[in-house]
Amino acid sequence: MVVHLISLLTQTLALIILSLPSIINTSQLDYDTLVFKQCDQLDANILQKATTKSPNYWNQNLFLRAQALSSFLRKLESESSRSKFLKTLVGNEKHAVSGWFQCREDYPSEICHKCVGDLREISSRLCGNATSARIHLRGCHLIYKFERIDTPGAQVNNHHNYKLFETPEHGLIHKICDGATAETFPGFEEMRTEALTAAETGVVDGHGFYEDSYKLLHVVAQCDGHVEACDCGECISSAAAAAAEECRWSIAGQIYLEGCHVGYTYHPHELPNDSYHEEGSKVNTGKSLAIVVGGVAALVFVAIFFMFLKSLRKKGDDC
Repeated sequence: MVVHLISLLTQTLALIILSLPSIINTSQLDYDTLVFKQCDQLDANILQKATTKSPNYWNQNLFLRAQALSSFLRKLESESSRSKFLKTLVGNEKHAVSGWFQCREDYPSEICHKCVGDLREISSRLCGNATSARIHLRGCHLIYKFERIDTPGAQVNNHHNYKLFETPEHGLIHKICDGATAETFPGFEEMRTEALTAAETGVVDGHGFYEDSYKLLHVVAQCDGHVEACDCGECISSAAAAAAEECRWSIAGQIYLEGCHVGYTYHPHELPNDSYHEEGSKVNTGKSLAIVVGGVAALVFVAIFFMFLKSLRKKGDDC
């Protein structure tokens, strides 16, 4: 009996240990922190046309726009359980919404799905019925825009000609430069240039995503899913140049361009490792894993010890 229980507990402990790395990594990923948002409100032309109509027409127009946006966001959330990138267009000839979502490539599918669900809630809360919006979280981002389809009765299945999906021009959208300075550290600029140059070729080889450590820097780079490989490398090159100009002496920086983004963090007093997940923070997965495994193992051995004592006591009673 004791041998059987020990075998069962040993198997259970093995299963727990095998599943712990995934559980720890998933729970510690910083995917839902808002990085930035851009919400463009109703433009003057739409507002002027609407005010010439009756209030009922205006209310109905807003309702149909909100309905199209809701359908668009629901579709993105649904697809995020199966894919980490989707561009689409949802609606009709009067109210159509085009755009895409993208998750960070190295995050698990379940985190992607949760992140896009958060995007849906955040976009509704922060941007409302904006004509276009761009929302970036740590683990995913969303871009959408209302479109007008001029052809009467046209369907929205063929959406590849819309300007939202044209090749990006790599213009600067947003930047985050850490206030801490690396000016006193010799060789910082050269090291950053070399690290970001490696990212340029890395995104091409990595199909649009790159994460690696170079000397004392950690770099993460990703292109939007519709950007071709060559354009992706050029976009990261532009982002690297923007980082050198906009965040010259910053110990950490994030550059967001049309089509891609890149982030780097400088660790002057330690070597960055593969447990790093986000710009400015590290996850000590190995230490956490050791603590949890040790705790579980201790509980299992205590249980075995008490069962052993119980079996000895039972034998003594039988005598």
